[in-house]
Amino acid sequence: MADPIETEAPDDSGSVTVRRFEYQIHISLQAVLEMLAGGTVIHVTCEHIEDIVVARSGDPRCADGVFWDFQQIKTRDAVEPWTLTDVLKSGPLKSLWRTHGTVAGTGLTYQLTAGLEGHLDPADDAVVALSKGQGGDNAACRKRVATHLKVKEDALTDFLPVVRIRPLPRRGDIELRNTRVLADLGPGLTMAMIDALYYELLRRTRDATQGLPVARWTELLVLDNPPPAVLNKRLSVAAITDVRQRLTRPDHVLLEDLSQQLNSPETALVRKLRAGAASREVIEDAQMLRAQAERHRFKELALGAWPGDQAIETDLDQRLLLLARRTGRSHRGRPQPADAIFDELQRMLDASPGTYDRHPLYAQDGVLLMGRACAISDECKFDWGSDRDAS
Repeated sequence: MADPIETEAPDDSGSVTVRRFEYQIHISLQAVLEMLAGGTVIHVTCEHIEDIVVARSGDPRCADGVFWDFQQIKTRDAVEPWTLTDVLKSGPLKSLWRTHGTVAGTGLTYQLTAGLEGHLDPADDAVVALSKGQGGDNAACRKRVATHLKVKEDALTDFLPVVRIRPLPRRGDIELRNTRVLADLGPGLTMAMIDALYYELLRRTRDATQGLPVARWTELLVLDNPPPAVLNKRLSVAAITDVRQRLTRPDHVLLEDLSQQLNSPETALVRKLRAGAASREVIEDAQMLRAQAERHRFKELALGAWPGDQAIETDLDQRLLLLARRTGRSHRGRPQPADAIFDELQRMLDASPGTYDRHPLYAQDGVLLMGRACAISDECKFDWGSDRDAS
């Protein structure tokens, strides 16, 4: 029997599209790494107006202190340097022109960046001028861009000065560069753990690119009433705080020090436990167990033992959520329900861990499963006896 794999496909563009999408995620992650390093990046927004939007602080040109960089990312398989002809053919300037029309007059201070995989042709004066923000000063560049956009040259007066062309690392090199930066930020970690952290950051960035919400997203965003279109697409500094902590304090994963306890806002988990009149001991146990579960997960990622199928993790979370909600209902109305719910939930997970951790992800260990349950509560999916709606 003939195998269809031996037949040439009439259209094999799907694989190329996926590779280019993944490349864009790695480029987005460069700005996320700047946040981890304590740089000027405030947050990164994916697939909103442009492929990537990076907000930076401290720019003297900005009245409000925020400088916006709208980035259109282009890839190609050719290894030759980019000329202006190549740039126009690839189309980033058309997208940036539309973006300029959208944000001009809004009061933003911004830049429009065409990020190009590979290097620029140093012999092409027009490309060199665009890379320096001097495209409007180059007559040949101005004329060709106007023709390309089908506008008069005068219409480009405010556009070309804010356009930048930036060469980017090639697909085969970008991940290596990024992980090297991450390794420099966490010199005390093994490369296996660095790789695990990098893949976790990739997952979060990929989810943001697809508009998928992450845990406690509304609490992590540094916006007042953000619109839904942006809500699920933005990675803020707070959204990666746990990764930064793993880099700098690997032995105290997610455990708050005294200054954090005094000055930082409470997590959703702690607030819900307090609402259920939890004792201080239970609150501390919940934080410790949640940290242990997260540490286990990252060790498994580092070893390559964590399954790539998200459905497995979702199945476990749903089973834990159903158990936690059922346990909570049985203690509703008690004067101090959180302690009773916590203790009963722990007993049930210790007694029958395999019922919930079927893969297993958490070694069918009741303590680790309890930590994962605490993490689910931290995502605002169930409470500990509070009268408020957990959803």
